[in-house]
Amino acid sequence: MTPTASGILYPAILVLASVMAGCALEEQSRADFERHNQSILRDSYAEPGMLVFEAKAGAAFPADSQSAEAMRMQWLESWLTQRKLCPAGYEVLSREPIGAGQPNFHDMDLRYRLRCADVPPVAAP
Repeated sequence: MTPTASGILYPAILVLASVMAGCALEEQSRADFERHNQSILRDSYAEPGMLVFEAKAGAAFPADSQSAEAMRMQWLESWLTQRKLCPAGYEVLSREPIGAGQPNFHDMDLRYRLRCADVPPVAAP
């Protein structure tokens, strides 16, 4: 390769790699924004040791849509990962619409009650 070609090629590869990395970060930022805008994970106010996941269910994410439910479960997994909760998994105990008379501080539509699975004990050598 000539010195001129390498002088142009290497910066071009560097720019292309930077653009691709920027696009990946932008996509992750968009996913995080959507998760924050459409759902919340909190401790239960009434049941110690329980977690409550609340999510929106509207035109974009209908309550009865399998693909929308899969997206909500991705949001839940992201919340758990981000907060380092439930390393051994979790169990969804209930899923119900949030009624008009129920507390709904974040204007969500669905409420899931879940419990983290116990971490298996480490076997003694």
